[in-house]
Amino acid sequence: MSEVALERLRSDIVEDNFRLGEKLSEGQLALRYGVTKAPIRSAFIRLQGEGLLEIRPQSGTFVFSPDINEVQALCELRIALESEAILLAMRRNGDVLLRRLNQLFRKMEACLKARDRHEYQALDTLYHLAILECAKSPMLETTYQAMVNSRFSALRNRLAVQRTHAENSYREHKVLIDLVRAGNIGEAQQLLRDHIGRTKEHYVRMIRGE
Repeated sequence: MSEVALERLRSDIVEDNFRLGEKLSEGQLALRYGVTKAPIRSAFIRLQGEGLLEIRPQSGTFVFSPDINEVQALCELRIALESEAILLAMRRNGDVLLRRLNQLFRKMEACLKARDRHEYQALDTLYHLAILECAKSPMLETTYQAMVNSRFSALRNRLAVQRTHAENSYREHKVLIDLVRAGNIGEAQQLLRDHIGRTKEHYVRMIRGE
């Protein structure tokens, strides 16, 4: 029951079923997921560790609500982890990486044409996870999963709403595949740094309401 509550609550936060900063009720979530309060409390602690929740003594538990500095720091961590991961993945597992990125990109292309924003964002998450998985560096991947993946997925579903942003992201994903195919590690790393940097700038503008 603890794992069920954890997975469902994580999914609801990531998929924008709760507002950023929203206060959560143990009782209401227990009814929503068909469990007792104990698994909800356990999920709260786990998701606070992932950065998706903030537990405030005497106040309650709230969905994370990052400010501009936190978004910038999260993107800086992404750049550090993903630029190292693409180097390792291309050296250790290049053929598998190329195949997986191609498979995901074809699905992303179909979603963009169908204007299925929600599924496109889910595939975007899987695209970047594939880089970490193909790096074959367990501690690197664990750090990414624990510190980056869930929070960034939640931000994608709330802030990456403009079609032009998705189209720019789509083109950069295609260029990265070409660089992986060519074995150009340096340019692949730089593309990821620029790609994440542009995402950071876009999210900051969205938070500011620009």
